[in-house]
Parts: sequence; structure tokens; C-alpha cells
Amino acid sequence: MAKLTGNLRISANPGSEGVRPYFEVMFVPYAGRLATRPAKANNYDDLVALLIELKFNEDDATRWAGKARSQGMILISSFERTDTLLRDNGLLA
Repeated sequence: MAKLTGNLRISANPGSEGVRPYFEVMFVPYAGRLATRPAKANNYDDLVALLIELKFNEDDATRWAGKARSQGMILISSFERTDTLLRDNGLLA
């Protein structure tokens, strides 16, 4: 159970013709080559739930989700979690 440190990038995708809007959450490690992949949240509530599963408290999760919704893209720096937690939530392959 190794701890990984990096940035968590959350970007709002407004959607296009035939594609509904969604949020994309991506773990970007500081060092090393890891097989990362984005996790998708279909709406604001799903994004808050995903952030809570990533061990953010409820207040921080709603604050970050609100910023992502209003600003379009945010970067949470110094994000440190275990590799199993990231893998269980779909951020690592």
C-alpha cells in the first residue's frame, strides 16, 4: 500500500451534440510513470460523492465541486492518497 502524491485535476466538460455535460477527474502524479485514467462524474452530486470517496470531508468536497462548476477547471495540489484508494475509484489502471 504505497502512498502516491500528485495533483488532482477536475475539469468540467460542457458536452456537445449528443454528449451530456460531465466532470472529469484526473490524478496527475508528481513523479514516476503511472497508468492513470480519468474518472467521470455525470453531475455535481456525483462529483461530490466521488470526492468524499477520495477521503475529502463533506465541506471540502462541496467547496471543490462548486469551484469546478463555476471555474471550469481546478487543480488540487499536494494530493496524497494510497494507490489502492485511487485504483478503487478508477483513477489508476
